[in-house]
Amino acid sequence: MPERVLIVDDDPLLLASLRRQFRRRLDLDTAASGEEGIRAVRERGPFAVVVTDYCMPRMNGVEFLKQVRQLAPETVRVLLTGSADLNAAVRAVNEGNIFRFLLKPCPAESLQEVLEEGFRQFRRTRKERKFSRRTRRWLAEAMEVQQGFFPSGGNRETGLDIAGRSCFCDPTGGDYYDYFDVGREGRRRVALAVGDVSDHGLPSALLMASARAFLREAAAHAGGAAAVVSEVNRQFSRDVHTSGRFMTLFYAEIEPDSRRLTWVRAGHEPAWLYDPEKDRFEELAGEGGLPLGVLPEAGYAEYQRGYSPGEILLVATDGIWEAQNRAGACFGKAILKDLVRAHAHRGAAEILGAVLEELERFLRPLAIQDDATLLVARLEV
Repeated sequence: MPERVLIVDDDPLLLASLRRQFRRRLDLDTAASGEEGIRAVRERGPFAVVVTDYCMPRMNGVEFLKQVRQLAPETVRVLLTGSADLNAAVRAVNEGNIFRFLLKPCPAESLQEVLEEGFRQFRRTRKERKFSRRTRRWLAEAMEVQQGFFPSGGNRETGLDIAGRSCFCDPTGGDYYDYFDVGREGRRRVALAVGDVSDHGLPSALLMASARAFLREAAAHAGGAAAVVSEVNRQFSRDVHTSGRFMTLFYAEIEPDSRRLTWVRAGHEPAWLYDPEKDRFEELAGEGGLPLGVLPEAGYAEYQRGYSPGEILLVATDGIWEAQNRAGACFGKAILKDLVRAHAHRGAAEILGAVLEELERFLRPLAIQDDATLLVARLEV
């Protein structure tokens, strides 16, 4: 189907002449005023190209093109006028966002050439807008799927009150948090994990989904925390060996019956254990080990300690404390700790909300620059 053209001019002789010249070459429609042209766009569109005169009563060409731009943004706009007024040309470009500016009298061959260029521009714009709409829809669907990966609820039946959230700088991201029950060797355990895939966006989100699946599978079958992380590393390394990407991970297993906490660090920042009774933060450090995906046979060490009822476990990605406001100041670990200290009497979700609310206030009016994740677990037994 050929692209359609609308020509708007208050000179009936000019419109009649153009209809005669182009009747066999174009699907041409005409209008004798800006108001009539607007009706044509609304009722008989879409048009690939709209050509309008500048000097018309009631509604001039620039005003007309501004409305066309709102009604049909894909339509290519051309101003054809006998006025050599430079100010009119500038207004047409700035306000009407025109594609070409032509002066009367304009030879038919020159107008035909501009129209053909306009058709090509119309096809490109329509294709790009269609791709953009489709991409936005895909990203929205990917975001919805990724959000479904994250757990909800607090695991209160095991004596743990847990809450987590990932804030992405793109619709999807590479940060990861998880918690789930692990029933190996007949003992009650809850696994917690926070990870950070290099870079962010959709590629990192795909790798995050793979890592989540590997971790849940390994946690159900591997012998201990170090064995779980080693198995995840072997699987993850196969997925990233050609891309150069990697993932840091903090993995912990909590045994409520014995009040034991076991953890493994794969290149990730240490977690903290906060004791409100003693007002003391302890780093859960130990040898970090390589990030996942760097070396398939990398080894990992696990560490253990006991805990007391009421202590609070904090695991995060560096997007939290490295977030910078407009003045260039970082949110920092000290602010994070002060917020946890101030809200330590509250539940995990409330502590989490207080931190993220303060982070948003700290950054305002900027958005977060990197993916940021925080997992809070109140150890209640």
